[in-house]
Amino acid sequence: MDVFEGIILKHLDYKETSQIIYVYTEKGMQSFLIRGANQLKSPFLGTKDTLSYVRIYASGKSLKTVKEMNIIEYFKGIKESLDKYTYVLHILELVEHFSDGGLDHPKSYPFLIKILRKVESEMEYVPYINMFEAKLLFLLGVNPRFHECVICKDTHDLSFSIKDGGMTCHDHTQSKPNFSEKCVKLFEFLYYYDLAKPSSIETELKTIVELRKLLDSYYLYHLNIKTKSRTVLEGLIGY
Repeated sequence: MDVFEGIILKHLDYKETSQIIYVYTEKGMQSFLIRGANQLKSPFLGTKDTLSYVRIYASGKSLKTVKEMNIIEYFKGIKESLDKYTYVLHILELVEHFSDGGLDHPKSYPFLIKILRKVESEMEYVPYINMFEAKLLFLLGVNPRFHECVICKDTHDLSFSIKDGGMTCHDHTQSKPNFSEKCVKLFEFLYYYDLAKPSSIETELKTIVELRKLLDSYYLYHLNIKTKSRTVLEGLIGY
């Protein structure tokens, strides 16, 4: 029997009473079969929820069957808040989407868990969602460049360009800057932020809203993705 630890990203019904769960682990996304998961007497009813951090004991070859599953962290504080939960579903969708695309799992997996703990414990949690999105860009190979023009490496009179993937100088800026200096500075701050050395984070709503638009545009342009949860979130928070 093999032992796995990971975050449940989603689950799908399989046949009449069973389910397949998709779990993000330090080795990437793995799927498991839970027989009888939908039965009222199933021992897995309280452990197979999306977002739960679990330890799984499973056997089999290609699609392993779960024999036992224990909760490591339930993230109750996230699941009880609709806004928090929807924000987290958004980043879980990103992880699922890119899990087979060269994502550095030994780095992204523990970082995801750290971010989830921050989201659960912090009142001002949105910057930690943005932080995960910002750092994920590096792991996906489309990281922005902040300190010089991406075209000529000039360091003066810079503004952020979604299309060019970073800062451009006055000579190479193709249109009027769409994002304020304060927004770009927050993006850069979160991109380089070290969770091991915590410091105060900007939480002014106007800047957070602007950064949300920047991240949405960047992911859509460079990675061609807007998650379903992000669309739901627009209806919840209004932007």
